[in-house]
Amino acid sequence: MTNSIATKKICFLVNPLKKSSKIKTYFEWVLNEIGIQRPQWLIDFYQEGWPSNLLHYEEVWVMGGDGTFNYFVNKYPDCSIPIGLFEGGTGNDFYWKVFGKITREEHLGHILKGITASLDAGQVNHMIFLNGVGIGIEGDVLKSMKAIRFIGGALGYYLAAIPQLFKFKSYEISFNRAGKIISKKVFLCMVFNSSRAGGGFHFFPMASIQDGALDMMLCNPIAVIKRLFYMPLIQKGKHVNYPFLAFSTVQSTTIQCNRLLNAQVDGEVLEADTFDFKSLPAKFKYIVPHSFS
Repeated sequence: MTNSIATKKICFLVNPLKKSSKIKTYFEWVLNEIGIQRPQWLIDFYQEGWPSNLLHYEEVWVMGGDGTFNYFVNKYPDCSIPIGLFEGGTGNDFYWKVFGKITREEHLGHILKGITASLDAGQVNHMIFLNGVGIGIEGDVLKSMKAIRFIGGALGYYLAAIPQLFKFKSYEISFNRAGKIISKKVFLCMVFNSSRAGGGFHFFPMASIQDGALDMMLCNPIAVIKRLFYMPLIQKGKHVNYPFLAFSTVQSTTIQCNRLLNAQVDGEVLEADTFDFKSLPAKFKYIVPHSFS
């Protein structure tokens, strides 16, 4: 871990699609506070046209939600400088995993201190992810999630998910476990690096982003009425002991599906019938709270 208040050259990236007055007010406040509290720091601000590389910068700050952070790590997969995350999206699940629920003043205090920790990521096929991947219904929800873009958070997720809960059909998967091929019919297959997705659904409340592993959940086929009943319990993370769910940890695995499926990858859609996963331990260095563990 490091802690420095010396002169720095910082690249500050903001989601170019987020042009609301709220986001504008937030990044202008950040820039003003830095000018007052750290006048020796040099900040290059980008909203339109992010730079092709991060050479010559000592830190990079990213303001947005999970989709913005996903775009960042896939655009700069070899980033080795500290990353400062700023909350600014409809889903802010990875930000929450790092900082929890704090005020913007408290958050900026952590950014100014510059304490860092290396945290895990995951990869599926060609895409890096920070939160996780939901194969099947999660991908279909995402494709019908226009409501989330306007309403945001868990409410928007509910509105997009409920129709899919009624019509989504279970599917067959096969994967290798300890040298043995496992074949199974599932309603849901998820592989996560972190705990939450969908603006506050605690799919993996036990997940760590420093253990060098991915968490996998398989859900047996269940009746429609039970899908509706269990949805709010999953949101609260109270589902981990149900007998129709199987949890495990993996460093890598390949999941073969019996049909082409949509997968949700940190708010992006990936369509495939084969999903090749691997953990990326300590992949990126982040600015974290001093109490982070």
